Amino acid sequence: MNKRTNRKAFFILVCIGLMYISTAFNLTERFSMKRVFQGRTAATHKSLNVAIPERPGAIDQPALALTGQGPAIEPSLFMAIPIVSLAIKDGLIEKDGLIFVRRDGSEKTDFKKPMEILKDKDEEGLKSIAEIIGKKQLTHLLKRQGITIKDDLELNDMILGKGYAMEKEAILAIFGSCVNDDFKDLFPFSDSGYEITKNAKGYEMTGAREHAKVGPRDTDVDWIMPVLTNLPMKAALEKISLRTSRVKVYGSGIVMDQSPKPSEKMKGEAQCVLYGRSDK
Repeated sequence: MNKRTNRKAFFILVCIGLMYISTAFNLTERFSMKRVFQGRTAATHKSLNVAIPERPGAIDQPALALTGQGPAIEPSLFMAIPIVSLAIKDGLIEKDGLIFVRRDGSEKTDFKKPMEILKDKDEEGLKSIAEIIGKKQLTHLLKRQGITIKDDLELNDMILGKGYAMEKEAILAIFGSCVNDDFKDLFPFSDSGYEITKNAKGYEMTGAREHAKVGPRDTDVDWIMPVLTNLPMKAALEKISLRTSRVKVYGSGIVMDQSPKPSEKMKGEAQCVLYGRSDK
């Protein structure tokens, strides 16, 4: 081999050696533009990877306290009024439509309008309304008002206001937003020792006895005889005493019959007679 050929071979060997050295020590990545760009990208990404604190109150909670946050009561039959009002507004039931009411443990059936059911505090009638609405729709109606109820709560208990609690202010707030003047004849409406009245300022809740002391009954007020049959005598007396103090009782236990009959139009301090099971 001549000198020129030897030089070429030498330079080729040197180049090959340099390539092996650069590969072994990762020199190409350290001095390349790609490495610099990746470094800047990594730094920028790191600066943006910051945990943003959640906004206070952003947790999905019911707008109204239902479980022991502050003084709370079972809404009882008070809950039925806004539910019926919302159902009428949504077209789920008709205001003047007839509701088929079946009496538990009896072959007797009734057809009553929703407003009559509310006036009479007819629990069987309210259960019939709840069945027409359905649990899914009823739950949706309440959620629209910010009320979330346990999934395992029975449909009947939802409309009868049993098995859950609400603050009094929350109950009045629902009345203010859902119950219009079409329901004014229901008031004062009392249940479970409380009474809701409506005045120029809106709805107010007081103790039933407290309201009864405000003044004498108006002897000229027209009212509808409620359904008292199938109620315990004590409950029937509490219910009718809000309308009249002239009540006669025969027997005890469950009310088997009454006079006047349910839904009859009454005036002022009309007399009512209750017949208990032991007297029949």
